[in-house]
Amino acid sequence: MSERWPIEVRFGGLGGQGLVTLGAVLADAGARAGLHVAASQSYGSRARGGATRSDVILSAGPIDFPHVHHPDLLVVLAKEAYDLYAPDVRPGGAILADEFFVHGVDERQGLSQHLLPGTALALEQLDSRVAANFVMLGAVLGFSRIVDAEHVRASMAELVAARFLELNVRALGLGLEQGHALAERHPWR
Repeated sequence: MSERWPIEVRFGGLGGQGLVTLGAVLADAGARAGLHVAASQSYGSRARGGATRSDVILSAGPIDFPHVHHPDLLVVLAKEAYDLYAPDVRPGGAILADEFFVHGVDERQGLSQHLLPGTALALEQLDSRVAANFVMLGAVLGFSRIVDAEHVRASMAELVAARFLELNVRALGLGLEQGHALAERHPWR
């Protein structure tokens, strides 16, 4: 297990897409799984519409430096975030991008890059564009298996507003299916 840790995850997008919530849920789930965790957020000049990122480090041992500079996993929900953060991804890392916003990826040696239908699934299956963030969280969990989905659901029950919980749990399930299918075709680590 130690050869895969620590794992640095960055969620990137625009303000209002729920990225800070995703980071909080993943960090809490990691702690529930018995991992050491560090998390941070960065907002653009505006709360909604400005560049936003949420970073999480998961480790089997103590974390010496609590900031992500070279993520192993980058999950992006906006083209601007892809352009800004993709160059920072560690060699051997992976990028999961919502194809609704990121229509193509640049050739990047040593990276696994995948366009996923996060927003499209949220709209088609849940009639909700705002659930796309949890579709993408599910996809990264299914793809990487960094934290068990049960820990994530328990964290969601604590951190997601009750009126959105059922919708977002369903979104997480849709994403898990996408991530598992992706991992079968393109295993990571």
